[in-house]
Amino acid sequence: MPKVEEPNDKVREQIEEILENNERKKPVPIRIARPVTPRKVRSGTPIWYPTPEKLIVAGLALMVIAVVTRTLVLPLTVAGFALAGFGYYLLVARKRRSKFGAPGAGPTDNSPKYWRGKPVKPSRPSGTVKRRDGNILDFPDSDQDKPKRRFGRKR
Repeated sequence: MPKVEEPNDKVREQIEEILENNERKKPVPIRIARPVTPRKVRSGTPIWYPTPEKLIVAGLALMVIAVVTRTLVLPLTVAGFALAGFGYYLLVARKRRSKFGAPGAGPTDNSPKYWRGKPVKPSRPSGTVKRRDGNILDFPDSDQDKPKRRFGRKR
């Protein structure tokens, strides 16, 4: 009696044929988009731009030059102190500007926060905890929860 092919055998043979054909072909790389050359990213300020740190280093370098060469000691030392002092002043002023939220002085925390396109409200209002002089925090209803004891623990 002739053997009848089952449909599963046909499907299995077709799958094996397809797999063999795919193995013979070279894999073609899939190109999603054309390759883009990476841009040059400028981080920070240019090397020639005077920053407070560079002014302090330049002032110290002038003072070292005055000590090493021993010529024009007074003018180089005064110029070094002036540069270093001015750099220090700019450094402190920059930190104060960023601390008090001057525009362009650094990141500020006043910007509204968003989650999935909707503004996020704070979990508790900022008025619940009050600050007094001396960094003492007053929490509302904290005194009502505790029984008042004037002379230490109850025995």
